[in-house]
Order: sequence, then C-alpha cells, then structure tokens
Amino acid sequence: MRLYHFLPAQYALDDLTKGRLKLSKIDNLNDPFELWCSEQSDRQMRTALRAWKKDISKKYGLLCFCATWRSPLLWSHYADRHKGICLGFDVRDDCVAKVHYVEKRTPLRLPLTEDSMQRILFTKFSGWSYEEEWRAWFRLEECDSATSNHYFREFDEDMMLSEVIVGPLSTVSKSALTKTIRGYSPRPRIMKARLAFNSFRIVKAQRRFRTKA
Repeated sequence: MRLYHFLPAQYALDDLTKGRLKLSKIDNLNDPFELWCSEQSDRQMRTALRAWKKDISKKYGLLCFCATWRSPLLWSHYADRHKGICLGFDVRDDCVAKVHYVEKRTPLRLPLTEDSMQRILFTKFSGWSYEEEWRAWFRLEECDSATSNHYFREFDEDMMLSEVIVGPLSTVSKSALTKTIRGYSPRPRIMKARLAFNSFRIVKAQRRFRTKA
C-alpha cells in the first residue's frame, strides 16, 4: 500500500541521500498518552503498564506513516509548516498496521496478554485521527545505529520509496532532488505540491517548481 512520511526538508534530503528513515523512540513522541491509552484507575495496573512501557521503550522504535499527503495539518505539524517534504512509500501490507482511534480510555485486565499489548501499541485518542496513521514497530537491535541514541531503517523491498512530494512553501529545487535520487532504481516520482484553490487540501502543482538549486 502507498503510505506517506512527512519531514522537514533538511532531514528528508539527508534520508534520501542515505536511503533510510529515522525511527522514533517512544519517549520522544509528541503524544503524552502514547502506550497509555487504557483506563488506569487501578494502581496495580498503572504500575504494570509503567514497567511494560519502560521495557518497550528500551527495545523498540517505530516508523509512523499517514494514509494521505493532502492534509494541510500534516504539512503544518510534521513538514516544517509546508516548507518540508513528504516521502511516499510502497509498504508491504504485513509490515504495518492501522492505528485505531478511541474517544474513551478502555479498561485492561492483568496479566497483560499478547492481544492487549498489541491493542495498546496501535491505539490513540480520537483527536489524532486526522493523521490516518499506520505504524510499524522495529527492534532497535535489528536496525542501523549511527549513534547510541538514533536508529534507522533502510529503504528496501518492504518499504520502497515511490514519491517525493515537495511542500507548497518549500524552496527545494527539482534539480537538487534529481541529483539526490539519481542512484535509485526504480526512480521515485518527484512532485511539487500547492494549496488547493477551492478546498482545504494540498494538491499537485502544475507549475512553480524551482528548476535550479
């Protein structure tokens, strides 16, 4: 399936050059309720979940994708206020799972089961539903580590780069991108985005793409 990952331009260009994406670590995510979506009036449950979340944070990182690139909110929040770049990937279906959005925190029972842990990993508050998020979890030990704090997942057949969409307010030139992706095969499509004229959407631009760096 085609999924999208938004980045500020400088990070997108670096990822394109190196053919990889940086994994997000749980403690650095922007949702404070991440892995904390269940009802926790019981103290024993809170203690168990804290220990489980701490353990997961040490062992796993994730990649977050969106089902669409046309939302202005996504460009504002994750692509440097429309100055960044969105990378489109053809991701193998069994490598990702859809995030479920809920209005209320649901109860859990101890001991935590495999099903309940999976539900926690892919559940968020409904206020985030505009993201239409899909996510993939990876063991940190299986990913490339440039430093002790940053881990990366290389592009491959399971996560193949197919599109590079330049934000409406980005100054990145087409020639600069063409040089960056020169070694890719098949070569991803480059597209310039713009604000729609008659709706609150981001759409493909026919012109206004800088041709020089």
